[in-house]
This record gives sequence, structure tokens and C-alpha cells, in this order.
Amino acid sequence: MNYEEFLEYMKEHLKEVLEEGDEGQKYDIHIHKIVKNNGIVLDGLVIRKEAEPVSPNIYLNPYFESYQLGKPIAVIMEEIVLRYQRVCDENEIDVIDITDFNNVKDKIVLRLVNYEKNKEMLKLCPNRRYLDLAITFRYMVSKDSLGIASSLVSKAEFELWRVDLEELYRLALFNTMREFPWKMESLVKVVTESIRGQDMGVMPEDIIRELEQMENGVNMYVLTNEYGINGATCILYDNVIRNFAKVQDCNIFVLPSSVHEVMLVPENAETEPEFLEELVMEANKSAVGLIDLLSDHIYYYDREYEQMYIYQQN
Repeated sequence: MNYEEFLEYMKEHLKEVLEEGDEGQKYDIHIHKIVKNNGIVLDGLVIRKEAEPVSPNIYLNPYFESYQLGKPIAVIMEEIVLRYQRVCDENEIDVIDITDFNNVKDKIVLRLVNYEKNKEMLKLCPNRRYLDLAITFRYMVSKDSLGIASSLVSKAEFELWRVDLEELYRLALFNTMREFPWKMESLVKVVTESIRGQDMGVMPEDIIRELEQMENGVNMYVLTNEYGINGATCILYDNVIRNFAKVQDCNIFVLPSSVHEVMLVPENAETEPEFLEELVMEANKSAVGLIDLLSDHIYYYDREYEQMYIYQQN
């Protein structure tokens, strides 16, 4: 079956499966389009019990990819049902009045997105321009073992709150730093730890030891948050890059490798900005999915002026 047939099959048969397994309970199931980062549109499956006010979105696009690769449709349906049940068990959502700013002010957080690729979405929400990016605001619904659930703050909600944009930014930055503490490690350490978690037959211990010995020579660092999700926002955190530049005693190149992290490169006589630009652009073409892309530009932090700029060749 094609993708549209797959969606219709899921909508019809999941209702039957759920109601058979939960006798007497009625379910409402529908599919709606959800615009994600960089204009990517996904199909969200909403499963809602009768009289329940809210339900999480389950994105069907990756399940269709599994179906195309040969996974039986019955197995896929079972996985979706189990995911829905797990979400319901572990992620009880309090329904609150989000029109009252006092109810939500401790849960508003920041997220960085590409400005040009999200122009249409930015017309509908409060935002603040930063370099070639935009700072958006999200209401954090939950943060647990299943992940992080949040919703974009709309202009309508923002207007109801009667809050100044600068005040909202300061509050959201404080919340983001509290809820998502920053984490920085050398690139070599990140790669080494990633390899250790994989099959050691692919990467022997002696090669890992060589990587560890390279750490002082490869002067690149990964900045993200403790969850590794939307960690590029850490470049906005108070004094993080400023203090890093102070410790390194030099200016810093910032490479936006994805919305989830950035790489920091201390400037020295051997630094080749053109190579760093090419590195980011090639990664965006080959390794970074469009939904996670942040920017094709690299940034430059000038410690004398304590300012970040889009790097431009002289």
C-alpha cells in the first residue's frame, strides 16, 4: 500500500484494536498535519479516549518507513498501541488554563530555529531575531523518560498574556537554563564515548586509545544540554561562550552542526575558517536531516567586544 493508504489503514484498524482490548471504551482517532522545524510537515496520529481532553501526537512517517522496509503491519500497529499506552501511563498531562500567564510562566522555554526556513511559522508566533536565526518560545508540557513534549507559543497566547517580549525572553532564558543545563565536552571524547557504546569489533581498543591521545591536538568542543535535544540554544546562555573564550584566551568560532548542538573551535594561527564553513555545509547536505538543520553559516565570538557575529571573510 502507498503512504495515503497506510494512513487510512492505521486510522480505521487502530480504533478496532483499541476498542477490542478495552471493552466498553470508545476511541476517537484522527490524523492531522503538523508543521515542524524548517517547514517539514509530519502526519500526527491522535488517539483520544472519550471525554479525555488531551492526547499526545504519534508521528506516523517513521512507521511507514518501517513498513516499506518489510516490517509486518500487525507488528507496527502493536508498537503504536504500546507507545500510546506507555505515554498514557507515564505522561499524565495536567490540563491548565494557558491563557493565564501565571499558570505557564515557569514552563516557557527557548528554542533556536533557522530564520529563512521558518518565515511562515514565525508570522504566527512571538520571536526574536538572532544572527541568521530566530529565537522562539515554547510551552513545555512534559519532560520525562519518554522525552520532551512542548508546544509553540502563538501570537494569540502571547497577546493574552500582556507581557513585554523582552520580559518573556528573560524569563524563558532563565527557565531554559534551569531545565536544560549546558554540557561541554571535547569532540574526541564525544566520538570515543559513542564508539565505546557500539560493537567493539568494529573499533578495537587500541584505536580508541589513539583517539584519546589525540584529545589535546584536536581542539574542538561540543556544546549542548544534558538531554542532547535542542542544545544549540545553549549559545544564548549567560556567559557560557564568554567564559569559554576567557579560558581558551582567544576568540571562538561557533559551528552550528544542528539544532541539537554546536561545535566550538578556539581561534589560533592554524585555524582555517573556510574549511570550517565547508565542514558545516557538507554536514548539512549529507549528515544532518532537514528537520534538524540550523544554519549553513559559521559564527565568530569576539571576546573583546563580547559579541557573536556571522563570520564573513575579509
